Amino acid sequence: MCGIAGIFNFDGQPVSETRIKKMADSMVHRGPDDEGVYIKENIGLGHRRLSIIDLSQRAHQPMCNEDRSVWIVYNGEIYNYRELNQDLLRKGHQIKSNCDTETIIHLWEEYGPRCVDYLRGMFAFAIWDEKQRVLFASVDRMRIKPLYFTQIGKSFVFASELKAIVASDLYDVHLNFEAIHHFLSMQAVPVPMTIYKDVFTLPGGSALEVKNNQISVYQYWDVKFEINDGGDELFYKNKIKSLITEAVQLRMMSDVPLGAFLSGGIDSSIIVGLMRDMQTDPVQTFTIGYDVGGLEWDDTRFAQLVANKYQTNHRVQIVTAKDVIDELPNFIQLLDQPSTDAINSYFVSKLAAENVTVVQCGQGGDELFAGYFTFDVIEKYFRRDQIWEKMPSLLRKTIIGAHTFALKSLQNFSLTQSFEKFIEAYGSFSNKYANIRMELDEKEKQQVYTRYFKQQVGNLKTVEIYRHYDKRFNGNGSLINKVSFFDLKTHLGDVLMRDVDAMSMAFSLETRIPLIDHKLVEFVATIPPTLKMKNGKKKYIFIEALKDLLPDEVLNREKRGFAFPLRLWLRKELKPMLEYVLSRENVERRGFFKYDEIEKLKQNYYSWKSPNYRKIWGFAILEMWMRQSIEKDDVFFNQMHQCVVKSMEHARSKQQ
Repeated sequence: MCGIAGIFNFDGQPVSETRIKKMADSMVHRGPDDEGVYIKENIGLGHRRLSIIDLSQRAHQPMCNEDRSVWIVYNGEIYNYRELNQDLLRKGHQIKSNCDTETIIHLWEEYGPRCVDYLRGMFAFAIWDEKQRVLFASVDRMRIKPLYFTQIGKSFVFASELKAIVASDLYDVHLNFEAIHHFLSMQAVPVPMTIYKDVFTLPGGSALEVKNNQISVYQYWDVKFEINDGGDELFYKNKIKSLITEAVQLRMMSDVPLGAFLSGGIDSSIIVGLMRDMQTDPVQTFTIGYDVGGLEWDDTRFAQLVANKYQTNHRVQIVTAKDVIDELPNFIQLLDQPSTDAINSYFVSKLAAENVTVVQCGQGGDELFAGYFTFDVIEKYFRRDQIWEKMPSLLRKTIIGAHTFALKSLQNFSLTQSFEKFIEAYGSFSNKYANIRMELDEKEKQQVYTRYFKQQVGNLKTVEIYRHYDKRFNGNGSLINKVSFFDLKTHLGDVLMRDVDAMSMAFSLETRIPLIDHKLVEFVATIPPTLKMKNGKKKYIFIEALKDLLPDEVLNREKRGFAFPLRLWLRKELKPMLEYVLSRENVERRGFFKYDEIEKLKQNYYSWKSPNYRKIWGFAILEMWMRQSIEKDDVFFNQMHQCVVKSMEHARSKQQ
């Protein structure tokens, strides 16, 4: 697992080695074990290495083929590289190392751009082919590993992190206001855009070529929901268990210590159970808990049940509000671009990295097997549509008229708000999904924007992101499959995958995700939706296939995500932080948002009128990210820390 960077100058001007090295060094956390640079005329490649497979210098990058005409920088793991090597040897290729980097080089020589079709794993790589004068880059099918790129004048620049592109000193930093607009609704910046204007993310299952001074991006893979009704329930259960077992087994490949995140939920518990039978030593497992929330927020007891069942070497860290405020500047600096969901990954990655170099984690199961609330809520929305459509038109007009009157006289009345949400979501699938998933809707955003910010974003609507995926959906009309597709592309891809990469690599930790192995994803897409959610039971076929691995308490626990109690802390211990970051002075200094509207959002949150903390946390994260990444304002963070710690000490003294 590594950090890669590169520059290709269209005009033939030589690339500066110092510039490439500076880009690579900005990502030293991604690869503390080795570094390398390749420069030849107008092409430059840089690499930082985290050694996982073949720890020798034979795996040094940038790596080349025998005649030094093909060079690669690569970040990832190819789990089937040994069998690919056997096939390449039969075709006459010479394999000198025991690492997957060399495999990709020979696949390129054999198959060209179609080399990606043979890869099973997570990856982002760039190949320079001197004979063809082409720069080829690609990311894995699910975009577990990122690649960012931009064209600056006559230079094409790419890297594993945005901060490396900024470190090139070629890019003049400009905020992407469209990205901010969508971030406030979606918790993260959706692909292919980034928080920086004219800098892009290569979408999952995509590749790009730079040739003849032209950049072309294309998709080589996407999930297709083509239902196979040929098997009975037992067939699907057996196949799921076989594929997941294989996916976990493949990800046991490592020459360094390996462990697992263990939240105490179904997905991570299953992975730990499978890992236990694949190694002789106890599995290293890692869980974080909290000093607030009581049993409602306590994942540690469920994780401990699994740890006891499989006799793992289990470590737990209890995170406090003081830990959060102490780590916040470092967290924001490592975040790379704004996200409201990454801080839990930060703490568990930090804990794991103290003990291992590789972990497996359970993300992806909810998106694939219908585990989220989105799956049943969307069906309720469509049932409401049907009821509405059966009403006489006169009755509908009367209800709409009463609703309009109520909005004018009782703006905070929950019934009118609920009906307004229904009207917004009426009709298309995209409207419904957006209504469920968006933290701030368009009306809320327009209310908070200043005139200046409105001028920057114009008539942008975040629902258009979802409509884009609606057009791309490849499958039948099943609501479950469509929600799965949307969740895979947006919540998993834009939020969870990006966050887990940024946070784990911040601590030189490689995270492997077996539940989105592409062979498993392709098969699950063929399972009848009625087996994914049966009689209202989410993840039915997944749980039935693997329930023998779970303690009863875990199997029967109420569904919760990898929760982090910011919702509690931001009303109490961390409230001074929120007040400091979003003070009138700071909000009006920025000029993006109206302070009075921000204050309304805060007060609604404090009073539980709007319990969704992300409505306000997003603004705080954005401001802190700009202070850190754009302005390098250490004074801001020092004063914030002093303010919060002083408040905590005062609260403790009052209790005593």
